[in-house]
Amino acid sequence: MKQLLVPTDFSKQSEFALAFAVDIAKKSGGSITVLHVADLPVVADPMGTNLHAFLSPDTLKQMEARINEKLGEFIHTYNDHIAIETRFEWGNPFAGISKVISEVNADLVIIGSKGASGLKEIFIGSNAERIIRSSKTPVITIKQPTHIEDIKKIVFGTDLSDCPESLINQLKNLATFFGAELCVVRINTPNDFIPDSEVWQLLKEFKTTHLLTNASLHVYNDLNEDLGLIRFADSVNANLIALGTHGKRGLEHFISGSIAEDTVNHAKRPIWTCVINK
Repeated sequence: MKQLLVPTDFSKQSEFALAFAVDIAKKSGGSITVLHVADLPVVADPMGTNLHAFLSPDTLKQMEARINEKLGEFIHTYNDHIAIETRFEWGNPFAGISKVISEVNADLVIIGSKGASGLKEIFIGSNAERIIRSSKTPVITIKQPTHIEDIKKIVFGTDLSDCPESLINQLKNLATFFGAELCVVRINTPNDFIPDSEVWQLLKEFKTTHLLTNASLHVYNDLNEDLGLIRFADSVNANLIALGTHGKRGLEHFISGSIAEDTVNHAKRPIWTCVINK
């Protein structure tokens, strides 16, 4: 976790994300890029089509100068203690964040999230959700102040299906970095139920196959996966939830949803996610 990217909209949650990134960078000897992406104002033309408004070069320079000033204010508490670069991009926030992840070769994205519920969650979503769905770089979402020394127990939710070694290695590195116990849990639901005798055998095989150390095994019963995962994390006083996501898009995403995104929306604790590549 040497090259960290912190997208910001200057919200309180973004401040929490930056503080957590600083903690990680201090421990890893890494550096941080703080990014703000802004769309140009849009206006409707006489035909009713939304177009980017035409702004003079001077106006654009003034706007950019003000945003860069805000970025400087955003990091001023930390820039004497850690290497922090700020970047500003015009354009769609999701596209801009995705581009900069690649350009700075980020190995971890830390993003503040307010969560969502109801129709907003279904129809609007958030930049955090879209990054989680598409980023091949691990993402940690932060909603509340978080300190790395408090992360002593990490819950990893799995359906015990074929899990790529690349994801497991990322997970091991995460637990080792924090010095945390790994709690591997299968959430049993009415629609996806495995009898105890079978699930415990699968859990033991999972631990042996992936050479997991400092890891405990668990089964938790609930009505659905995301709430079951949150309730299980509550029951063991976990400090972080880790999940692989298949990066579903379009109609498949709408119909079956994404456990990772639902968990990010509803959980209060930090969530680590990584797109599974098989």
